[in-house]
Amino acid sequence: MTHGLPLSRPGQVIGLLGGSFDPPHAGHLHISREALRRFGLDRLWWLVSPGNPLKRHGPAPLAARMAAARALVDHPRMAVTDFEARIGTRHTAETLAALRARCPGRRFVWLMGADNLAQLHRWQDWRAIMAGVPVGVLARPGQRISARLSVAARVYGRARLPAAQSHALGRAEAPAWCFVNVPMMDISSSALRARGITADGAAK
Repeated sequence: MTHGLPLSRPGQVIGLLGGSFDPPHAGHLHISREALRRFGLDRLWWLVSPGNPLKRHGPAPLAARMAAARALVDHPRMAVTDFEARIGTRHTAETLAALRARCPGRRFVWLMGADNLAQLHRWQDWRAIMAGVPVGVLARPGQRISARLSVAARVYGRARLPAAQSHALGRAEAPAWCFVNVPMMDISSSALRARGITADGAAK
């Protein structure tokens, strides 16, 4: 690894699923497998972030979340990295720029749930994200309509690929995004925390 990055080769299409993973759960695995299949990805990396700037309260310690994520990942083409903590980025646009600089020849696809698309316009330099890499959006329960009517979806409406062309997303030139409906697991990290299940406990 370089800067905590998993091994990769020039020419590969690598999906990036960022988040606090506090705690990681089966829903993360499910959408990761769906993304690998639907978007034609060669690899998929979980980017475990130091913290979410949009959340008021900080997550569990990074070491615990990393250990829990690595214990959960069970796919040969998936890996977990703390790249953001290693290089000190706090926002997705910064992270993507750093990845492109350190991994020449790779093609990155940013992955998100439909709920994140609905609020993407609140992210730091969100237009740079859309202009920098293709974006794959996976539908989550109850978020389909709000995501399709979101600011980002309207601004970049002409850059949307039909779901039938989702396998072409990784080779598309940004801005490009694709919204796919997939069978989703109605589970979230916040609901698990409310039940007292934490990354610290999952890592034990």
